Amino acid sequence: MRKYMKYILPVIILLFFFSDSFAQSSPYTRIGIGDVYYANSARKLGMGQIAVSDAEGNFISFYNPAGLFNLKRARIEFNFGYTGSILSNDNLSNYMGYGEFAGFLFAVPVSARYGIGAVAGLLPYSKVRYDVVNEVQSPDGDYETVYEGNGGLSKLFIGSSYKLPFDLVIGATMDYYFGNINYNSSINFGDLTNANAKYINEYRPKGIGSTIGLISPDLSTITGLPGITNFRIGLTYNYISKLKTDTVLTSRTTLGTDTVASGIVEMKIPGRLTAGLSLVLNKNYLLSLDYAFQPWENYSFNNITFHNLRNSSKISLGFEYKPEIKPGANFWEQVIWRAGLSYEQTQYLINDKGINEYSVSGGFSLPISQANTLDLGLRYAMRGISDPGLFKENSLKLYLTFSLGDIWFIREEK
Repeated sequence: MRKYMKYILPVIILLFFFSDSFAQSSPYTRIGIGDVYYANSARKLGMGQIAVSDAEGNFISFYNPAGLFNLKRARIEFNFGYTGSILSNDNLSNYMGYGEFAGFLFAVPVSARYGIGAVAGLLPYSKVRYDVVNEVQSPDGDYETVYEGNGGLSKLFIGSSYKLPFDLVIGATMDYYFGNINYNSSINFGDLTNANAKYINEYRPKGIGSTIGLISPDLSTITGLPGITNFRIGLTYNYISKLKTDTVLTSRTTLGTDTVASGIVEMKIPGRLTAGLSLVLNKNYLLSLDYAFQPWENYSFNNITFHNLRNSSKISLGFEYKPEIKPGANFWEQVIWRAGLSYEQTQYLINDKGINEYSVSGGFSLPISQANTLDLGLRYAMRGISDPGLFKENSLKLYLTFSLGDIWFIREEK
C-alpha cells in the first residue's frame, strides 16, 4: 500500500486546497443541522446511497458495521466530493457549489472464522452551507439583509463485527459527534448615515452515539431460485445522545464587537432506522433495495422543536456489475459498473409544503492494481418547487474515492 501513497498524497493535498473553493449550497440547509449524509463514498453514491445489507469484501462497509465480517484485506479509503446546484424560483436562477473532503476509513480483517472485522474513520454527518441576499427598498433608504451559514456535524468512530451462530452477523460502532455551525445574519445600508450590523450565532455541539447493525445469513438456499446467491437482509439503527452545545451570539457593528449571549444547551437529533435486502444474480450482478426513516419531528434545540421539520424517509435501489476477473483480462474487462435510483421525503417543511427529492446515480471503479481502485460516483438530484418563498434545486454531486487494500498479518514461511 505504501508504494501508491507517493502518487495519491499530491492528489489529496490538491483536493484539500480546492475543497472550499465555493462556500454556498442550498438555502434549505438553514433549517436544523442541514443536509444529512447517506453516502460518503463514490461506491455508495453510485448505487443510490445506502445498500445496508451489502457485505462486499473488497470495500469498507460503514453504513452497517456488520458488513465488516466479509472484509478480505486491510483497507483504507479517502473520499472527496464536489456538489454544484442550480437554484431557481419564479424570479431568478443562480448556480452555487462547493467542494469537500468527505472523510476517510481504515478497516482490518481480524478473524475470518468468527467474522471479526475492525474499522475506524472520520465522516461528515451533516452539512450547512447557504448565502441568501434580500434587497429591500424603503422610503427611509434602501438596504439589504444577508443570511449565511456554514459548518456541519462530523463523527469520529471505531467499530467491529462478529458472526453469531447460524451465520447471523452483528456489528456496532462507538461514535463521537462534534462540529461547528454558524448561522449569520447582517443588514447593510448603502449610505454612511446608518450603521451596518452583523449577528453571528455559533453552535459547537459534541457528544456520543452508536450504530448497531445486523446482517442475516445467506437466504438464497431458502428461495430455491436458480442464479441467485448471497441473498441477505440488513438492519441498522443509528443512535445519537443529546449533544451538549456551546452557543455564542456575537454582534458586530461600526461601534465594535460584543458578545450578546452565551451558554450551553442540548441538541437532540433523532435516531435513524434503516432496513434493506440485497442479492447477487448470476454471480456478477448485485441488486439492493433499502428504506431509511428518521423522525425529525423529534429534533429539538434547547428543548424547542421546529414546525418546519418533518419526519424524513428514503427509498433507494442500487445495481452493481462486477466482472469475473480472468487471467489476462485487460483494463476495461476489470471495471466495475454501478447505477442507482432514490426517492427521499426530506426533513424540510416550508410554508406547509414538504420538500421531496428524486435522484439518479451511476459510477464505476477503475483498477489501479490488484485490490486497489479509483472509484467515481455521479448523482443528479431534483428537489423542491418554484412556488413563492421556495426554490427548485437541481444538483449534481461527484464523488472520488481512493480505495486501497493490502494483506496484513500473514506469517512468513521460515
